[in-house]
Amino acid sequence: MERVRLVHGNGGRFSHELTERFILKYFTNDLLAPLHDGAQFPVTAGRMAFSTDSYVVQPTFFPGGNIGKLAVCGTVNDLAMNGAIPQYLSCGLILEEGLAFDELDEILHTMSDMAKAANVQIVTGDTKVVKKGEVDKIYINTAGIGMIPEGIDIGPHRVKAGMDIILSGAIGDHS
Repeated sequence: MERVRLVHGNGGRFSHELTERFILKYFTNDLLAPLHDGAQFPVTAGRMAFSTDSYVVQPTFFPGGNIGKLAVCGTVNDLAMNGAIPQYLSCGLILEEGLAFDELDEILHTMSDMAKAANVQIVTGDTKVVKKGEVDKIYINTAGIGMIPEGIDIGPHRVKAGMDIILSGAIGDHS
């Protein structure tokens, strides 16, 4: 079984091969294609929302998904909770030496599917590989940008005494 090696994170030939073989397989779009150190994209007048989150879950695969699903859906949700229409994501991967390529492929495939379902593009990112034992298989950091439509103002400052609260899960799930 093929596995991630430390040389896959050194920025050289093996990093390029990892990017070509796995990352661009799922995340190819016009904004990512230049493979620059960042994405450049047009913006319209108005307000933007920007959010970031890191995912270090165990187990990496669980009933209903994997860390890749959490990474995309979590950041898209954070943007939506700001009243924004999510548009662009970044994806930072920290891979543990020895991670099976099959597992990496499945996680990236899931991320691609979730991004398509949310109508967002992954337009920039970074990959690092660390020694076995320094992380638990894979950590993912995503950041997202979305546009807030005119007239939308969602935030804690809008919460007033007497308002109804709708929960989508058990109270206290996020402490």
